[in-house]
Amino acid sequence: MTRVVAFVAVTSALTLTACDSFGQAMTSHTDVLARAGGHELSVEQVTGMLVPATRLPMQPEVVDAVANLWVDYTLLARAAAEDSSFQSLNLDPIVVPFFNQQLVYQLRDRVVTPDTMITDEELRRLFDQQQPDAEVHARHILFRMPGDASPEARDSVMTRARRVLADARSGADFAQLASQYSEEPGAPQSGGDLGYFGPNQMVQPFEEAAFALSVGEISDLVETPFGYHIIKVEDKRLPEFEPMKDQFRVQVIQDRYSTAEEAYLTELTEGRRLEVQEGAVDIARDLAQKPGTQLNNRQAQRPMVRYTDGSLTAGEYLTLMQQRPPQDRGSVAGASDEQLRDWLRLLARDEILIEEAKRLGIETPAAEQDSARMELRRQLQAAAREAGLFPVAGEGAQASQQQVLALLNGIISGQRNVVQIGSASFLLREAYGSEIFERAIPVVVANVQAQRPPMQEGVQISPPQMEPPPQQQVPPPPTPDN
Repeated sequence: MTRVVAFVAVTSALTLTACDSFGQAMTSHTDVLARAGGHELSVEQVTGMLVPATRLPMQPEVVDAVANLWVDYTLLARAAAEDSSFQSLNLDPIVVPFFNQQLVYQLRDRVVTPDTMITDEELRRLFDQQQPDAEVHARHILFRMPGDASPEARDSVMTRARRVLADARSGADFAQLASQYSEEPGAPQSGGDLGYFGPNQMVQPFEEAAFALSVGEISDLVETPFGYHIIKVEDKRLPEFEPMKDQFRVQVIQDRYSTAEEAYLTELTEGRRLEVQEGAVDIARDLAQKPGTQLNNRQAQRPMVRYTDGSLTAGEYLTLMQQRPPQDRGSVAGASDEQLRDWLRLLARDEILIEEAKRLGIETPAAEQDSARMELRRQLQAAAREAGLFPVAGEGAQASQQQVLALLNGIISGQRNVVQIGSASFLLREAYGSEIFERAIPVVVANVQAQRPPMQEGVQISPPQMEPPPQQQVPPPPTPDN
């Protein structure tokens, strides 16, 4: 059974030392785009690869993607040349967060034990109370109220709304009142008719009021971010119990697990005084956008969230970000300040859970840890093999760099697929070092634009996806006033 897990979160961290630092800007030249593994990728080389690739629009993002792929493949080739089994590569930054998550799951299974024995009679009573998947057919009259309305304007709207409410309750035709007074677009034609809607389709105050009404009943004034509403329920459609009994039982059990988990978390953390530190939100967003950032020791130790007897640091947050896929990092980077504060608190709470699991003696068996490391090394070997980057006997580092450039050319021309190495990219960069010089990117763009033939009029070119697009935020549910 899948349980609703409130334990494990996603996000946190701190100001950066960018790869393209001031010192590098003073000592490096704009004819080098990237360095890695003892090799350099020159502006001239990248320009030569991109000029004929007219299917790619010449944008800084494309050049940056090419540079990052070159770094990944160059370092993967070097690691494979030094040790084809990848035994010497420290995998802890990837596997330790995974093991810690397993500790949290084991802690949950030990301490969260809600009552899941539910008789059919109790289930039927809960079903009648909650009315899952019920639908309401309603009409409404909207009186708009801007958020910055003056007290006088608010009083005027309230007076007008109460007068219409009195008419509705005295027996006036509700649809005609909506057509005459509602400020919702389309109300004159629809008479305020919203049709049938279910849970989570309207803003919360509106939904709560509508579902609480009986058929034919008219609400008091209901305030939402859109203004004041008068609601009349025309009909309700309630599902039958027997066809939904098994599905509803699962839902009730999941809800009980979720409630028990939240109660345990509150008990464990309420006295810890979790406090998101000043500047942490901006740092969290920056590191989600730039997970390759290198933090010095002082920066890595800076607290993002403080709590009694501990803190969530920038270095810990950056490691977590490096384990997330690009679409997750995109969601973090696009989150609101308040969402980021909540996620930082969840991460700190998650850290407290890991500490508690260890205190109780919960641990991941050594055999499981060895198995996870072995699987990760196998994946690296598979990636190096797919990319054609395993060393050939008798050939040196120059030959491996030729293989890297051949792979990159194939990807740019569309003849090869991108070989993904995921979070191992950050392991390799930490082990061997790398630099991408941002100031060289516009030089490449200008060179390619100057050397490419003019684009034919009307031709549209779309770039291939070199990594998945950022995940979009879930849109809010429809409201009675879209």
